[in-house]
Amino acid sequence: MASASSFELVFVGTGEALDPELPNTSVLVRGPQTWLLDCGYAVPHALWRITEDVDELDAVYLSHFHADHCFGLPALLLRMRLGGRTRPLTLVGGPGSRAKIEAVLELGYPGSFAAHKCYALDFVELEPGAVTACGGFWARCAPTAHSLVNYALRLEAEGMRSLAYSGDGAPTVASRSLFAGVELLVHECFSIGAGEGAPASSAKPRRHGELLELLALARDCGVSSLALLHHMAEAKAALRERAQRESPDGLELLLPTPGDRVDLRSG
Repeated sequence: MASASSFELVFVGTGEALDPELPNTSVLVRGPQTWLLDCGYAVPHALWRITEDVDELDAVYLSHFHADHCFGLPALLLRMRLGGRTRPLTLVGGPGSRAKIEAVLELGYPGSFAAHKCYALDFVELEPGAVTACGGFWARCAPTAHSLVNYALRLEAEGMRSLAYSGDGAPTVASRSLFAGVELLVHECFSIGAGEGAPASSAKPRRHGELLELLALARDCGVSSLALLHHMAEAKAALRERAQRESPDGLELLLPTPGDRVDLRSG
């Protein structure tokens, strides 16, 4: 269990699925417990550069089941087992996540996570609209607009700044409600948006966050700090420059890179 003085968020990866330079988007949250939010195929090695403690993680949250958000889970869990971990690990997701997590683990390393071989794996499936107590956190989730069902997450705890993490996807009415008043919002921002070139075709549904929309969302939802990541690889430089230029007064804008840290202590 983390002490209040160590409450922090560490950006493990900030890249999109096919970025050749950056690990997949993933964040480490150190609060009343230590949670890893998303674990794509490029995440374990990036995490091990931050911590090699096989006992540090209390939980892993998976926003959805695209490869860049979940395919690193078998390697992460296997290394913890081979490193001598014995205490349970909680695996958290939205409705129906347990069956998908178990399938990913079995495909990755068949039989390696059987009960007689591995530390206990506990499963928590969050229900949209409900508040769930998880190891000192109060957790809520809401769906975003993505090609698979993706669940954004909000975490709150005594002594910690409120935190929301989008996973992937364009905002929805439900996710906007989830983000209302949050102190730190970490949101996927794949492109600049309709302000750059022609508007998106109405026949093609939105599947990712856009810069101009997210800056407006932060203003409308009363977000204090906004961290944008998961940029389209070939447009990173232009997006970051535009973000700095367009950021409204009063909003703390973060454009993190792997290894960056944010203090989560409240007050």
